Amino acid sequence: MRGKNLQSEKLFYRDAYLRTFEAQVVARQRMASNQPAVALDRTGFYPTGGGQPNDMGRLVASGDVAVQVTDVVADDGVIWHVLDRELDAPRVTGELDWRRRFDHMQQHTGQHVLSQAFVVNCDAETVAFHLGERVCTIDLDRVNLDAAALARVEAAANAVIDAALPVSASFVTPEELAQLPLRRPPKVSDDVRIVQVEGFDWSPCGGTHVANTSQIGLIKVTGAERRGSELRITFLCGQRARADYARLKTLAQGLVARYMTAEDDVLDLLDRRAAEADQMRKELADLERQWAETTAAALWAEAPQRGSLRVVTAALDGSIDRVKKVAQALRARPGVVVCLGARGERPQLVVTRSDDVVADAGALLRVAAAAGGGRGGGRPDWAQGGVPSDEALGAAFDALLHALHTTREET
Repeated sequence: MRGKNLQSEKLFYRDAYLRTFEAQVVARQRMASNQPAVALDRTGFYPTGGGQPNDMGRLVASGDVAVQVTDVVADDGVIWHVLDRELDAPRVTGELDWRRRFDHMQQHTGQHVLSQAFVVNCDAETVAFHLGERVCTIDLDRVNLDAAALARVEAAANAVIDAALPVSASFVTPEELAQLPLRRPPKVSDDVRIVQVEGFDWSPCGGTHVANTSQIGLIKVTGAERRGSELRITFLCGQRARADYARLKTLAQGLVARYMTAEDDVLDLLDRRAAEADQMRKELADLERQWAETTAAALWAEAPQRGSLRVVTAALDGSIDRVKKVAQALRARPGVVVCLGARGERPQLVVTRSDDVVADAGALLRVAAAAGGGRGGGRPDWAQGGVPSDEALGAAFDALLHALHTTREET
């Protein structure tokens, strides 16, 4: 069902502020998703295109029968309204989700203003635009823009909003098009529609826009990220910018309440707290090192001498990381084999040895862990594993000692 006879009259071009309209159903089909869809002889629903998402809303038939419009797709001049269920009525009233439409109008017009502000202030052209559900982005053909440049562009864009410049849109002839100072050339050759921000920006565009820059409300640049040879600018306009300000204000008030300080002093306070935390981490690391060395010395002194070897076995409280530090301190001593366990819900084993010992730590760990009902492995100089319970650590130690004794007898 294609062709000129089915082309939909695009009411959103005539009046972007139109919220309801009457229309006749002229065609029906199933989309690739198997959802039902209808084409209308005239529609106020904007289809996805030009970086702008589709409108949503509902179609209401006689008897207050209503179906939700979940997507709007343009195909060869026909605008298909994808529905959440079948609609059999011949005539409908279209009702737009106005909050969504006006949000898109604010974001899209804001993009035109921001893009031109980048041209005027930084000679940076917009090469791509995306209007997302939460944020909008433009990609610029320059990457060397610092924070000061971004602030200057944002201020210039908001000055255009403050100036309350009229915004208009119209289809132009080739002769008229040639006389306009376009920000970028059109992507189509026929039916070129120009959106003009009076005296500031002229751009080919098929989207919906506010009638006056004051209705954009606010433009806020929220981020800049280099992506190859381009710079992606993230920004918010109007309702989105106000909602983000409210979110940030709530965050600031939460910090003020938590730290009992003035809002202007929060950053200085957090800097001091961060410096104090860094100092405490350094002091804690030094205490951890001293504890590991002291614990290692005590275990060394208590360990039995087995020929030329000193064998250290012990179950310690604390994390496996703390136990590993003790093992590291022990293996720095000569002629030692170490088997340490970390008690806990999932006990861990570490087996290591000093560099002058020939024993294979990986093989010893496998024997010890298996005796305790666990498993593990590793390198000849360092191995790690686990056993199911603290009680199993004792069996692991005994198995390691027996393996060492047997190996030494064999050699």
